[in-house]
Amino acid sequence: MKRYKKEQDGKLNVGLVMYTKHYKLEVDRALCKGCQLCRLVCPKEAISRIPQADADGKAVAPLVDADEAKCDYCGICALACPFSAMKININGNERPPVLAYEVFPEYIRDIQVDNAKCKPDCKDCEEICALKALSVNTEVGEVSVKKDLCAGCTACWQECPEEAITVSKFIEGSIDIDTSKCPEGCTRCADVCPVNAIAVEDGEVFASDYTCIYCGACLEVCPEEGVIKVERTAIRHTPVESGAWNKGLEKLTSAEGLQRERAAESAAKARAALENKEVEA
Repeated sequence: MKRYKKEQDGKLNVGLVMYTKHYKLEVDRALCKGCQLCRLVCPKEAISRIPQADADGKAVAPLVDADEAKCDYCGICALACPFSAMKININGNERPPVLAYEVFPEYIRDIQVDNAKCKPDCKDCEEICALKALSVNTEVGEVSVKKDLCAGCTACWQECPEEAITVSKFIEGSIDIDTSKCPEGCTRCADVCPVNAIAVEDGEVFASDYTCIYCGACLEVCPEEGVIKVERTAIRHTPVESGAWNKGLEKLTSAEGLQRERAAESAAKARAALENKEVEA
């Protein structure tokens, strides 16, 4: 048995090599935005953060690090990442074990493009997408979508002049910035926001709930505690019932968020039972 950790080609690779299996966790540095949701839900506390020095006068999001001695390659971190920056590979299979065994769900990434409405020379959606999830073939006016890269910020939907795009957020919540506590001239939260939901106008910081994905990357670089409040209230995900997801959901949202989901599930089951009873009758 051999454990390893190495940085190579812009990726962090952590692995475990056994006689019959090779486990690997890969973090794509180019896709990772330092939001730390993976660290929040890791049941083994194998993920940590490495603060980074400012560059060119701007804040830099912390790097994600993983402890090869603690990681059990369950895949919860990969499923919690809104940017698809993490992958689990077991003998060439990239399907996380917790997903295969229906222990943890996937986010429902819902973005639809009606190419019939697109103008051939329009690239507004591609240009505004901060995560490069959209690309446009201007010759035919066709938009291609990489759903795994879409974090549901809805910027493309709001900016599309032809109303050809619809997007549903998979993380609901709220963000509030107490600007009275912001250090003068500080723009660190705006520097690291992966979807440009935070902006600075006339020296004052503004956050948009319309485009915020509530990842919390801003929290990781804010120099003052309590200035930024990010609350995740609900998550759209594939069906699952497990204790691991209950714990994960509570960490990602709150105890109240978990209670709301349980209540919604109970109501849905009650409606289904009533409908079945009416059909039988």
